[in-house]
Amino acid sequence: MAKKKTDVLEEKDVEAMGDTEEEAIGAEAEESEAEVTGAEGEEAAELTLEEQLVQAKQEAGQHLENWQRTAAEFANFKRRQEEQRKLLRDRIKSEVLEGVISALDDMDLAFQNVPEELDGQLIGWVEGFRLVNRKLDKILDDQNVMPISTDGAFDPNLHEAVSYEDNEEFGEGQIIAELRKGYQIGNRVIRPALVRVAK
Repeated sequence: MAKKKTDVLEEKDVEAMGDTEEEAIGAEAEESEAEVTGAEGEEAAELTLEEQLVQAKQEAGQHLENWQRTAAEFANFKRRQEEQRKLLRDRIKSEVLEGVISALDDMDLAFQNVPEELDGQLIGWVEGFRLVNRKLDKILDDQNVMPISTDGAFDPNLHEAVSYEDNEEFGEGQIIAELRKGYQIGNRVIRPALVRVAK
């Protein structure tokens, strides 16, 4: 009977040992699985980092492109604004100078009709007006306003024909006479010259 108890105990120990071995084997298997899963997880994490890097580079490229586009648009905006300011300045300048030119026209007309015989007081008065006329001419010179030449051929960009006349002294299309001065700033015509043209 005692022998049987010992046998039973030994069988239980063997079973217990077997259970322990199975647990140990199971634990090793789980550890192996965990290692494989961990390696796969690290690989997946690395892929995710590479994907993130690619995505970050794409975003950086897009931000750079947007910045360059914005910088170009801003430069174009500044250029357009400067051109508009220049056009506005030129228009205001032209309007002011047209007033000066109109006054000069009136003075030129007055000087053309000055009587030949004047006494001393009237001569001084006329010379005073000639001085004013020279000052107005100087204002135009300072603003680079030049009279339009009426020597030679008629140019519709610079001249305005009042009449076309037969004239043996001038060839066809030649300017016979200037009726009113024209003015320009550089290539921009403020006012065309009024002329008579030979046909």
